[in-house]
Amino acid sequence: MKDLKDLRITIFGDSIGKGVSTDNGKIEVIKDNAVELFEKTHSVKVDNRSVFGQSLQRIMQRGVIDKYVESLSPSENNVAVLELGGNDSDFNWRAVSQNPEFNHLPKTPIDEFSRLYAGAIDKLEKAGARVVVCTIVPIDSKRFFDNFISRQADKNRVLQFFKGDYNTIHRHQEMFNNEIIKNAYQKGCKIIDLRKKFLDTNVFDDLMCLDGIHPNENGHAEIYSAISDFLATA
Repeated sequence: MKDLKDLRITIFGDSIGKGVSTDNGKIEVIKDNAVELFEKTHSVKVDNRSVFGQSLQRIMQRGVIDKYVESLSPSENNVAVLELGGNDSDFNWRAVSQNPEFNHLPKTPIDEFSRLYAGAIDKLEKAGARVVVCTIVPIDSKRFFDNFISRQADKNRVLQFFKGDYNTIHRHQEMFNNEIIKNAYQKGCKIIDLRKKFLDTNVFDDLMCLDGIHPNENGHAEIYSAISDFLATA
């Protein structure tokens, strides 16, 4: 990869890209999150457009990619990083608990997610931006079920929807991750494999907040490690 200082790097991400932690009972940004570590280490400035709760569906509906594309200059070396998918794969848990027998769809149905992902890549590449995609940080199904879903909905009724197996959450997220990888390979995009970095460890619990969704400070060190691995081969 070219000298990082010659690149205009923009991240379209969710709360993980933002560096959000929830372990202190409130939403706060980790000081040494992965993006901050990257900026400090390489003395570069990143345009981090990550937003808590952000989804691919939302940024496409709101024209976020279109506005970014309109701002690009052909004289710049633009790199667009996509760190999205976790919120698309989520469900409306209150609706699920109210009617657990119904076949509820995620916030972004899987086929629509794949179509939107391909469309986002196409728009970015057509505008001359180099696209780098991130795989989804894996969810801790039990923590997520016990400490997040159960605070929003009747956990017994949600478990009924899961047919008694809360690990369905992890498997469901994996489908969205597979679509990211599939689109990246089809479009020839580089991949920062965050998921592999988290799964390839014996201390996964030590990397995640109690909500099972957000990496803690140790987790962000692993995300930065995945970025470093990527840069070494890009």
